[in-house]
Amino acid sequence: MYQFPLQKVLEYRQHLEEKEHTRLAQVQRQTQEARLNVVKAKEVLLQGQQDYSQRQVQLNVTEALLASEYVIYLEKRLQDYQEELDKQEKRLQQQIKVAEKAMQERKIMDKLREKDYRRYQEHQAKIEQRQIDEAARNVFLRQKEDE
Repeated sequence: MYQFPLQKVLEYRQHLEEKEHTRLAQVQRQTQEARLNVVKAKEVLLQGQQDYSQRQVQLNVTEALLASEYVIYLEKRLQDYQEELDKQEKRLQQQIKVAEKAMQERKIMDKLREKDYRRYQEHQAKIEQRQIDEAARNVFLRQKEDE
């Protein structure tokens, strides 16, 4: 019965690959959340700017100052979200590379296992052929002795 000599290494690499794909999925979710935060922040900023521009005539100086500070706060918040999104996208690209490397390493082990299995099959076929040849030789010798 065939047993791959590096089976433990293959299983370890499979485990690493699964782990990296899990991390990749997590980073993808975090990146998507960061994208949604940016979109929401843009919407809130746009709404705040529209409200400010529509009500600017009606506001007294204090209210106008507060509204202006609020718009500045929204712009800063959008900038922070955008920076976080940039960081997440870099992490995502790095994690994609790590997951691809883990997959390649596992595939290398799979190919080694396939080659080793082919060699095993060839060796088994040679052994079987030798046994068939030996049996045929023995039958031939018995027939010759009987003559």
